[in-house]
Amino acid sequence: MQTSLDHDIFRELGIHRVIEPRGALPQPAWKLDNTPTAYPTETLIDVQRLHIDSASFTQIASACERDTHRISRHIIDIVAERGKMHNPVTGSGGVLVGTIEHLDETFGRKHQLAIGDTIVSLTSLSWLPLYLEHINQIHLDRSEVEVKGKAIFFRSNPLAKLPGDLPQEMVVAALDVAGAPARVAALATPGQRVTVLGAGGTAGLLT
Repeated sequence: MQTSLDHDIFRELGIHRVIEPRGALPQPAWKLDNTPTAYPTETLIDVQRLHIDSASFTQIASACERDTHRISRHIIDIVAERGKMHNPVTGSGGVLVGTIEHLDETFGRKHQLAIGDTIVSLTSLSWLPLYLEHINQIHLDRSEVEVKGKAIFFRSNPLAKLPGDLPQEMVVAALDVAGAPARVAALATPGQRVTVLGAGGTAGLLT
């Protein structure tokens, strides 16, 4: 049975979770409500990994002199202040890996999901309410953070189920920047010379 919530565009986009400034979309907002409880129309994810985008991770690691304890503290502070992993210096986020803990029925039908499925977000961390209990490990070589936490997905947020026959790190790295090579393919034509700036990051390498 449908309710008025099923047609609420504010809930579809997650605007109801925005604390500051009120009425903004979650991505450009400064702060989100990251209460780790799924309200109606929301899906709750048990988060195991954050794959922070290359520019953001490089900036944080540099500011913390590549000290993993300081990096952990820095990330925890960002999430505590903003309710999401949204680097205020670079303005970027990344993606997460986790398992579905509570599933909105409409969202589940749309993406053919079930509780317990392992997923990777195709929505930037800068859009998703995130609550971190603690950080277990920092992987300096691949911009990845092992965590214990929760995230909220809204009905408008795309995601993908992780395949079981490919290395997780490779799949997550590719999905993290899937839009970049697709955009280049749409703009470039056969025979053109294309210069890629910033090929040290995942997006540049895959492009």
